[in-house]
Amino acid sequence: MEHIYNVISYLLGGIDAPIIVLLITMVYVYLTGWCKVIFCHKMNKLVGLKGIIRDLGYLMIVSLSVLLDRLMGSAEAIRTIVIYFFVAHEGLLILKCWCKMGLPLPQKIYNTLENLLGEEESDGNSTEREE
Repeated sequence: MEHIYNVISYLLGGIDAPIIVLLITMVYVYLTGWCKVIFCHKMNKLVGLKGIIRDLGYLMIVSLSVLLDRLMGSAEAIRTIVIYFFVAHEGLLILKCWCKMGLPLPQKIYNTLENLLGEEESDGNSTEREE
C-alpha cells in the first residue's frame, strides 16, 4: 500500500495543499452533480462515470505537468498553474450545478455562467445526456 501511495505522490508532485484542494473540489463537483441529477429528475447511468473519467483526465494532466516541471527544472510552476486552473473550472461547475437547481445567485454570476458554460450545451457536448 505504501508503494502505491509513493507512486501516486511522485506522479502528482507530492500530496500538498494544492492537490488536496483539487481532490476536495473534485468530490464537491461529483456530489453537486448527483444532487442536480436527483433534483432535476434526469437519472442516467453514465452521469457519475463521465465525472470520474473527467477527474482522472485532470489527474493525468497534473501528472504530465509535474513531469514537464521536472524536465525543465522549474519549481512546480506548470503544476501549480494547471492545478489552479482545474480548481477554478471545478468551482464553475459547482456553481453551474447549483444554478440549474434554482439556488439563488446574483444575476451577474448567473449570466456569466450561462455565457461561459452554456456553449457546451449548444454544441451538444453537455455533461448530461437526455434519454
